[in-house]
Amino acid sequence: MNFFSYESKPMQILMKLGDIIILNFIYLLCCIPIFTIGAAQAGLFNGVKVLLDKEDDSSVAGAFFKGFSNGFVTVTLAWGAMTVVLVTILLLSMTAYTMGAPLWLLVVAVAVCAIFQTLIPAFHSRFSCTVWQLIRNVWFLLFAHPLRSIATVLLIWLPVVALFVLDLYTFMALTPIWGTLFFSTVFCFAHGLLKKPFKTLIDHFNETHGIKPEGGVELTESDTSEDCEEDFANVE
Repeated sequence: MNFFSYESKPMQILMKLGDIIILNFIYLLCCIPIFTIGAAQAGLFNGVKVLLDKEDDSSVAGAFFKGFSNGFVTVTLAWGAMTVVLVTILLLSMTAYTMGAPLWLLVVAVAVCAIFQTLIPAFHSRFSCTVWQLIRNVWFLLFAHPLRSIATVLLIWLPVVALFVLDLYTFMALTPIWGTLFFSTVFCFAHGLLKKPFKTLIDHFNETHGIKPEGGVELTESDTSEDCEEDFANVE
């Protein structure tokens, strides 16, 4: 087989690698305003979904911006709310710690906010929800699949952990990896971790409400909480 043929295995690998680099660059670019990080994460989840699942012929860049624009308002509001809560808890917990409160309270509070900040964009990249529905269903996802949820959060927050664990020189030496491959690759693994629970939900709502997968899943107030909770509980 010709190495330069579009159908050749080496060329397919190179093309996927190029898509990963493109997604990584666009993601970092869209994170620059800070308040758009949540929407950028929703876009990246959507991009890696197209990259890995090959559900349509959309480009990864187009899929990214579709997820980014669809989740801009809702995800930004939910993600921003969690950020405000996180900062508030940090300040209160640090004050309480200086007054003798146990350190584990601070750790738990930060961990919960980090989980919500991570899973909200992931959930919105697959489901159409209001801000309240996002927060509520992420809560169900966390309790129904704690290992998958926590593993996803640890993967995505790895650069933040590395910033505290590694010395500044080592962290900066890894900049080429952060800037080209890391985030897209991590989100690919995160997509794999969450794919099965999300697919079960999609199939459930498609069967119940006759909604086609390509149109997204509309989670309404009447069916979101009980149906999601039951469906998550049935996923291994």
